[in-house]
Amino acid sequence: MQTLRRSSAARPRCCTCPAVVRLRSFASSSRSSAPPFVYTTLPSRALLAVQGPDAPNFLQGLVSNDVRRLAPRGDEDNPEKQRILYANILKADGRYMHDIMLHRPLQDDPATSFLIDHDASATVSLRTYLKRHKLRSKLKIGPGSEPDLVVAAAWRNPLDSGDGQSTDREVQAAEEWLEERKKAWDPRVVGMGRRWVEPKDGEKPPSELFDQVTPEHYHLHRLVHAVPEGPADFPALPLEANIDFMNGVDYRKGCYVGQELTARTHHKGIVRKRGMIFRLFREGEDIPTEPIPSPDLIPYPSLFPLPPPGSSLTLLRAGTSRRPRASGKLGSSLALISPSSHLQTMALAYGSVRTDHLGEGTDEFDGVFTVKADVSDEAVVAGSAAAVSEPPLELGDGAGESDEAGGRWLAKAFMPAWLEFKLEEEAIAKGL
Repeated sequence: MQTLRRSSAARPRCCTCPAVVRLRSFASSSRSSAPPFVYTTLPSRALLAVQGPDAPNFLQGLVSNDVRRLAPRGDEDNPEKQRILYANILKADGRYMHDIMLHRPLQDDPATSFLIDHDASATVSLRTYLKRHKLRSKLKIGPGSEPDLVVAAAWRNPLDSGDGQSTDREVQAAEEWLEERKKAWDPRVVGMGRRWVEPKDGEKPPSELFDQVTPEHYHLHRLVHAVPEGPADFPALPLEANIDFMNGVDYRKGCYVGQELTARTHHKGIVRKRGMIFRLFREGEDIPTEPIPSPDLIPYPSLFPLPPPGSSLTLLRAGTSRRPRASGKLGSSLALISPSSHLQTMALAYGSVRTDHLGEGTDEFDGVFTVKADVSDEAVVAGSAAAVSEPPLELGDGAGESDEAGGRWLAKAFMPAWLEFKLEEEAIAKGL
């Protein structure tokens, strides 16, 4: 077994790869010119319309949140309402089926029409599920993903810090632009920014206040905040993905499909697993000591193959047990490059793991897990490599570097501050 080491300064490596030169040029732009916000559209999300006089009650019986809290269009400033509503659609046994956001459409009846923001790969199954429960309800379900509408998101620019950061006036101007157009706050976690629905050819944010980035930057943004999205991230039990802490469940509303297990766990049980951030690295590399080494990380999905979603997480040091049980599962992951750290490469992931397996943080191996895919490592590498149009780059010495001779994948868990606060708050409320 190769020896694991604590993180040290990345060691620069000479590399003349053209792709590296392009990345260096992109990342070296002056921070004084960085706008206060970034934005992007989200092709991973699609929209399904539900409208009709029975639509509110129909959705109320299917989703985990209270549909009555969604503000009708024209009443977005009501402090007792939300502009968008986060929820899950569950199976009858309480297991995850879809994670959704409810929006009001740009037109139509403001009180009886909805747009369901969902994972784009699940449109057919979601529509089939809704039609199966429609029965004689007076409503219409859209034929499929709305082709002329897109989901968009905006958040504070992580590069807008240090020397030359935006003035208070610039930040205020960007926030006023968003507020004047009723762009909703993402209700899940503070720091996620805004989220809205717009026409494909709709008004673009002003370039002096908003920098347009790629959807992969949004993926990175989610991972940094430990926010799951889509079936790749969600475990079978939605509370293990923290939807109760992300304003995704209302325990006071009436019955809905899958409510029993969720409510019983909340009132009488303990949620042992929780979703958090993971740094992926190879055995023999330094053990990461922080989830985000620098704010200038650049997503590079094709940099090297990563463990697939659903890979099991097992404690690296599991005591005397001969066959330790898995502590949790890995969700989506993303390869990254840090230009300010000599093009250090690394990988972030989302995953759900037992909180009592994180340790006290006093030992360097606390919170370190082995990653094991459901298929052979060879199949994972071959499948991932075939999915990209360019060969993996060999860059830097950072955790997660693509190296076919490297050791097995390991993952270091980091609990975000907001989750730690929520767990402490829950423990006090329940007298634990």
